[in-house]
Amino acid sequence: MVDGEVRGDAGDVNAHSLTIRQGAARSVTAHEVSVRQGSIARIDAHDVEITQGAVAVATAETLRLTAGGAWGVLAERASVDQSVVQVVAARERVEMDQAAAGLVVGGHVHVRDSAVGLLLAGRFEGQGVRVLMSPQAAFAFGAGAALVLSLFGLWRRRA
Repeated sequence: MVDGEVRGDAGDVNAHSLTIRQGAARSVTAHEVSVRQGSIARIDAHDVEITQGAVAVATAETLRLTAGGAWGVLAERASVDQSVVQVVAARERVEMDQAAAGLVVGGHVHVRDSAVGLLLAGRFEGQGVRVLMSPQAAFAFGAGAALVLSLFGLWRRRA
């Protein structure tokens, strides 16, 4: 394991501490990862900080995403500021500020001025939050969609 800085494209990187500036990597395994205006397909690290960057899938103890995007985040603690995330799941805490997320799952979720598609939380605090679907509404939607699809299937078999 080595410390390093990546500018430009890199493939698979294994390091103790890594900084990516205006570059990209396919896969990163490290203790600490810092990304400034870059992207990574897959991160597995203890501490991750991404500013104006993107990640497809990140697994971390602590993750902070600022002015960036992510497809999936799995962490103990996650902070998402002015960013877009499809799925963010944190065992302990999720903090969102002026962000958007499709699915947010966490033990304690604090959201400010953000939009969330579906929220599942043990404890929730929020100001200026728009949650599009509660767990009850998601269940009802799923049941309704299953009913419609099964009726459509019966209708097609008879035709």
